[in-house]
Amino acid sequence: RAPLVEAAVPRRSVPLRTHDKEPRTSSERAAARGVVRVQRDLSGINFFPFLLCNVGTGCSILKVTSESQFERVSGTALGGGTFLGLCRRLTKAASFKEAMDMAEDGDARKVDMLVRDIYGEGEDRAGLQLPGDLTASFFARALSAEPKASDADLCKALVVMISQNLAQIAHLNAQVHGLRRVFFTGNFLRGNDLAMRTIVYTLQRMPRVVVHGELGRRKRDLLLPVGAEPTEAVFFRHEGYFGAIGAYLEQCRNCASAAEQGR
Repeated sequence: RAPLVEAAVPRRSVPLRTHDKEPRTSSERAAARGVVRVQRDLSGINFFPFLLCNVGTGCSILKVTSESQFERVSGTALGGGTFLGLCRRLTKAASFKEAMDMAEDGDARKVDMLVRDIYGEGEDRAGLQLPGDLTASFFARALSAEPKASDADLCKALVVMISQNLAQIAHLNAQVHGLRRVFFTGNFLRGNDLAMRTIVYTLQRMPRVVVHGELGRRKRDLLLPVGAEPTEAVFFRHEGYFGAIGAYLEQCRNCASAAEQGR
């Protein structure tokens, strides 16, 4: 049995570099109902280093500098386990698929409080200059009796809460390590278009959120250079196979090493 990280995580760079149709990202229309997938050509660029955000029960973030060198630089206890556990406690959903099917028909705005709910629709937003549709507080609308949220709304709000937090944590780590590209993988994202488009949409607007205002201008040099492009989220077309591929490659390496030693 190969160690999980050594077998599964860095080996993802092999299909990424050898199969040009493997990586994909989404267009700026990521907030729309459907995900608009865009093929990501990684040829002709400096492939390493990059961040790998592995979202399973929780989340680990690794900085990968080569096919054999990597280090865990961050992570969070938020992940698929958080989502399903809360869905089971708060709704009638019993499985991940059932919860995601509900989420597709839900409306997170019936659960989350937005900036405009606090500061109104004015352009100034009390001097903060924040977008009105930016999430101000997750689940804060549950404090009031109206509007009543359905199970679908709760599931949708949980996907949004976890995905937005994952995007923010990934973005901040990318800035700390001077990287722009983040590969997202893990069971939580397997076929999860809602989470993927939420991550992309959040990352695309992150620079516009953090640099506004006088405070933002003073901190901008530490966070984002002027005119910096947003952190790019890249997903895998064949998510779910890489652990098996990594374990196979690890076993091949072990067998070759044993043969050289005459075992």
